Amino acid sequence: MTGKRIVLLYGFTSVRVKLIKAALSALGCGVRDVEKREYSLPVGGLAGLSGIKSEGGSGDIDGEFMVICGYSGAGLDVVLDALKMSGVGRETLKAVLTETNASWSGPKLYNEVRAEHEAMNRG
Repeated sequence: MTGKRIVLLYGFTSVRVKLIKAALSALGCGVRDVEKREYSLPVGGLAGLSGIKSEGGSGDIDGEFMVICGYSGAGLDVVLDALKMSGVGRETLKAVLTETNASWSGPKLYNEVRAEHEAMNRG
């Protein structure tokens, strides 16, 4: 999936947003701190993709959540390493923008990723 190289941040404090921006700016990666009023918008649209129709979905995000857009393979590994160095730990839920989830709202994607994460941790 093409598009801007950007990371969407949900539920991060302003201090954490600044740390992440500093870590990713060296990679030429944008960062967008998604406001609560934008949570119901499709993640693909927030990432700058055009023609994305919303599948709906509302709600809140309980904790920190990020959607990494425009990266795959080795480029994704570089972004993940930079995030790790900025202090974003394994406890922060992360997703990669795909054709399937581009039309989902932030909370819908968050709930899907959280459910998968919990299922994997149960064994």
